[in-house]
Parts: sequence; structure tokens; C-alpha cells
Amino acid sequence: GERRLGGDWRIGKAGEWVAWRARHIDPMNRLLNRFIVFADFFQFVLIDELSDEDLSGVNWNDESMRNMLLPGEGIVCFGTLRNVDVPIEIHVVESPPEIDWEKFDHAVEASINFSSGCVAVMGCADYLPDAAKLEITPGSYRLLYKISGSDSINNEWEPADDLYSVYLWPSEFRPIKLIKAFKW
Repeated sequence: GERRLGGDWRIGKAGEWVAWRARHIDPMNRLLNRFIVFADFFQFVLIDELSDEDLSGVNWNDESMRNMLLPGEGIVCFGTLRNVDVPIEIHVVESPPEIDWEKFDHAVEASINFSSGCVAVMGCADYLPDAAKLEITPGSYRLLYKISGSDSINNEWEPADDLYSVYLWPSEFRPIKLIKAFKW
């Protein structure tokens, strides 16, 4: 049966791939999308539905491991701290968010182009046609990836309060900027 993970988070029946999504406007007037995704190989992906880029043969190098982010053209892989179902929030905003950096364990910015306006949110081994989708305005975006709750992780298979948040806003391309590095 369905399993609740507190609040709006839930997972479907055992054995099914599910990225359940709640979409609403939060109090800061941002579009917020919530997902639960299986972070196979400690990662999840945002990919433009029309992207033909394949990162399966790309290895994470020292820089991408430090950033916990591996961007491509129309695709970006995000590193996670656990290899299980993880909660993901995607905020679509008009401009860079104001953030209290002390509340987060890791933060990095990068640029991405979503030309189709349809972005899939999925685990790296999931099937694109079955992935949860997010509708956005086509174009170039800046993203901010933040990780919080790492101190709640005892081991990867026990419940924890880790949260993986992505903010997207329209912007021209700029290089990756590591703001706060997770301390391994």
C-alpha cells in the first residue's frame, strides 16, 4: 500500500517506481514541486524531455564530487548522501533566492538550458518516459542546489531528515560556483 513519509511526502506501492509530486505556491510566492525519487548510485537527475545527452559514460571527477553536481547540456545529475528514496524539492522562482546559508550543509550554483519546457525528475537508472515531469518556461536557467539535514543520517537505509532542494530561475549562462561544501 501507500506509505507516508510525513507531511506531503509519500511513496506508492512496493515494487513500483514512483516520484509523487505535490505542486503548490509556497508563502514566499514561489512555485514548489515535491518529489520522492530513488537516488540509485547516490544521485538523481533533472533532464530536458527532448535532451539526447547521455551521462551514463561520464565519470564523476574530483570537482564534480566536491560540487555534488554534474551538469551537461539539458541535463544535470545531483549527488545525494543516501542510496534510497530521497525527498527532493524544486522551486521555480523569478530571481535568485535569499538563503540563510547556516541552515544548509552544501550549496552550489550552475547553469542549465531547458529548451522544451518539460523537465523530467528521476533517478539515474529510471526510464525517461515514466519519469515525473515539471512544466517550466523554455530557456536558460541558473540553479542553486542545496542539501540539508545531513546530521540526521546514521546510515543510508534508516529514515533521516535529509532534503535535496533545487531552485531554478531564468538567467544567462555562468560557470559553476561552489558556495558551501559538504564536510565528508
